[in-house]
Amino acid sequence: MKKRTKFTIFLATSLCILCFVCCTPNVPDEAEIVILSWNDLHGNFEHLPKMAAFVKQTKAKYKRVIVVDAGDHFTGNPFNDFHAKKQYPIVDLLNHIGLQVSVLGNHEFDFGVELLNERIADAKNAVIAANIDLQTSGLVGVKPYHIVNKKGIKVAFLGLTQVDRLIGKPSTLAKHVENIQFFDPIETAIKYRALRTQAHVFVALTHIGIPVDLILADSMPELDLIIGGHSHAALKEPLIQNGVTITQAERLGRYVGKTTIRLKKGVVTEVHNELICMVTWEGPVDSSIARKIERYKKNPFLSTPFVTLQYKIPTLTQLGHLMTDAALALPNVDFSLMNCGGIRIQYLPAGAITYADILRLSPFGNYLMIIDLTPSEIRELIEIEFTDRKNCLNIPAGFEYTARLMPDNTIKVERMTYPNGKELDENKRYTLALNNYLVTRYLTEYMDRAIYSGVYVVDNIVEFLKNNPNVDYQNMRDRARFID
Repeated sequence: MKKRTKFTIFLATSLCILCFVCCTPNVPDEAEIVILSWNDLHGNFEHLPKMAAFVKQTKAKYKRVIVVDAGDHFTGNPFNDFHAKKQYPIVDLLNHIGLQVSVLGNHEFDFGVELLNERIADAKNAVIAANIDLQTSGLVGVKPYHIVNKKGIKVAFLGLTQVDRLIGKPSTLAKHVENIQFFDPIETAIKYRALRTQAHVFVALTHIGIPVDLILADSMPELDLIIGGHSHAALKEPLIQNGVTITQAERLGRYVGKTTIRLKKGVVTEVHNELICMVTWEGPVDSSIARKIERYKKNPFLSTPFVTLQYKIPTLTQLGHLMTDAALALPNVDFSLMNCGGIRIQYLPAGAITYADILRLSPFGNYLMIIDLTPSEIRELIEIEFTDRKNCLNIPAGFEYTARLMPDNTIKVERMTYPNGKELDENKRYTLALNNYLVTRYLTEYMDRAIYSGVYVVDNIVEFLKNNPNVDYQNMRDRARFID
């Protein structure tokens, strides 16, 4: 029955394509489309001068070139996030490069709908997202899909935005999306199957992550290509799932995806993808983009050092120790916890540290909340967060714990102790300092115990480093450890 159903879909799709091609005038006998793509820029400027030159070079070589962004070009670069017009620099730079289509990523919502609408108005590209209730969202200028016509070849782009399976919202601060309804991306995509009949090439431009992209490919063989984001994966060899090519270009502009699609009489015959590394690319740079970037980086508040560190902090875990130590320094706090996903750089060097460095470390505008939890509730938080994010163990301060990785890739927290080895009192509530993302994402049933500290995560770290510039985190043992 399944084989017959799949064959029926294939036959119907093929007939629709044939009908579309036959009824479309001026379709070239042979054609080639090149799609240049990137994802998860997070406001990073570093590689944009090369990216701009690469786009210009590619357009000079090929007749039909489309430039797309698979989401999250907001949040992560302080010179972009704290510009007088927040997020404007990256939009302006992408306009200059020639971006044509982008999908909304979860971090496009980090600054609220009003600001997002302002930046969409500034953008020269089409902005798409099908799995949002666009009638009630308050978003202006967003469409479910966009069709680009390049010299007689039509390419349909369907936009799909990340939705967290537990809360039905994107991974951003809850207050920014509380009045927006989001839908399951797979169920939504299936409703747009008819786009196959309106274009010669059918592309899903997604910010939903590779695991969901694979499900999408299984659910929609009508697609020729999925250009994805959110997983930060460098797919140097594309994935082929159910006949659909899936690509993703890591993050921060370190790679540009180049997908070449060949057609005969309007029918796709070949999809070839490669990643071009901008770090090692030996081509030219766009000097006008470079000059723009230098102007955007002139911000004395962000670039003036506030402390000189004696020792480097060389790993993500050690940065987590720094962040939880800073939170633990708040008055009347027993413990603190930090999620790895909130740590956005890999190290801090010894020497002069600026406010911009700390904003790169923690770019999301999070603040600290204080909440009372029992050891059992702390264990539950750690286990659920790990299972949900599959990142690394939550990093604590004030206590330590061990965890066992289970066969189903969940974890079980087995021992929680004070640093001296004494076990926590299971009958006691301890006061924890946590960022508001952890509280509003995983501890909603305990919100009546949570209070706002009045302290932002970045300001907390800055103050701690000013008072503790000589702490050596390099030889500090991990406070959260896996056991066999």
